[in-house]
Amino acid sequence: MIYTKTGEYAIRAILFLARQPQDALIMSSEIAEREDIPSHYLAKILQRMAKYGYVDSFKGRGGGFKITKLAQDSSILEIVERIEGPVITLKCVTGLKECSDEHPCPLHDEWSKLRDNIHHLISSKSVRQVASEYNDNLKPIK
Repeated sequence: MIYTKTGEYAIRAILFLARQPQDALIMSSEIAEREDIPSHYLAKILQRMAKYGYVDSFKGRGGGFKITKLAQDSSILEIVERIEGPVITLKCVTGLKECSDEHPCPLHDEWSKLRDNIHHLISSKSVRQVASEYNDNLKPIK
């Protein structure tokens, strides 16, 4: 995919939380187990997500994480770029330094279209919309 592991895990975690009942608090270990994400790695990602307001974190017995309205209303692209930086590279796919519309490499036009399609795909729907489109196999845990 176009993401680092951090970006992929952030997406999987936020979509998992988006599919849970609104007030459910989910332990990071539960998310890690259900999404097959290393738990220490996920804990760091969830901390970053909390820092940016995408999840609320509740400590202690009965604590856990839940998705915020900000995350529900954000696109996949917004969340990933906040967590790991720019996702869609504007660089030439062949690595040329001087690739542009005026001086294109042999793959420029095709890469530009593909890059634009990917950008549109991950920026055009909110997390809420993407989560709602999951099939019935992915039921909430509670």
